[in-house]
Amino acid sequence: MTTNPANDPPAWATRATHTAFRNRWLAVEIDEVELPTGAAYEYTRLLSAAAGVAVIGFNAAGHVLLEREYRHGVGQVVWQLPGGLADGDADLRAAGLRELREETGHAPAQVNDETVRYLGSVWDNPGFGTAISHVYAAWGLERVSDTRRDPGEFVALHWVTPARLKEAVRAGVIRDRVVVAAVGWLVLNGWM
Repeated sequence: MTTNPANDPPAWATRATHTAFRNRWLAVEIDEVELPTGAAYEYTRLLSAAAGVAVIGFNAAGHVLLEREYRHGVGQVVWQLPGGLADGDADLRAAGLRELREETGHAPAQVNDETVRYLGSVWDNPGFGTAISHVYAAWGLERVSDTRRDPGEFVALHWVTPARLKEAVRAGVIRDRVVVAAVGWLVLNGWM
């Protein structure tokens, strides 16, 4: 895809920023900006404490491991991939595999560039901030340990066929951006 930067809208100028709230997960920052028209505008941004990581995993039979978890933000139990936040400057692949093991008790039988592949990254919501999630695919999952979930994680695991997963995304049953992106990358690469 090519673009002509001369046709792009101009950036806003940030005049001041203050933090309205911060906890271990995120910060809420308020920017005082100047719009291209010269008008002043207040913009609220959410900053994630770390990059997100997620893993779409396949067992030897080719089934995909998904989670069902209640997400209070949308008030629903949703389909999602195992994942979480990377610790500081942690290796993203290692962080994703750690989250996979902690949440599901599963890991690839071997870890190499063929069995664990980086698919790409998605902005969680570029209208709200810089939060980004990195997505990996892992093949050859097997049960290796018990789960070690956070106290607020109540997760049910499900093995689904790739056909069922693609149909759930196509039909809008699955709307989580990370799952949808993972399926798209896998299909576009011919891996699903």
